[in-house]
Amino acid sequence: MAHLICRCGNDMWNGKSPNDIEFWVYSDKTMDSLSFEDSIPFLSLCNKDDYNVWRCPECGRLYVFDEKGCVKSKYVYKPEE
Repeated sequence: MAHLICRCGNDMWNGKSPNDIEFWVYSDKTMDSLSFEDSIPFLSLCNKDDYNVWRCPECGRLYVFDEKGCVKSKYVYKPEE
């Protein structure tokens, strides 16, 4: 569980499960490697090294983390409108 203060000042926390802040982004290559299964079990995705993304519900900024447990975001995107 982690906290992140958005640049707009909003305090985000991923301790509630499920939550509306945290997203997981998987590459096509990752999904293709799992395509041999009839369904994709959650545990198969937990060990993949793709992207964890947090979205601020106040301003819409996206914080992209590329390592599990990484405290500092690699990229920050701000909506244009």
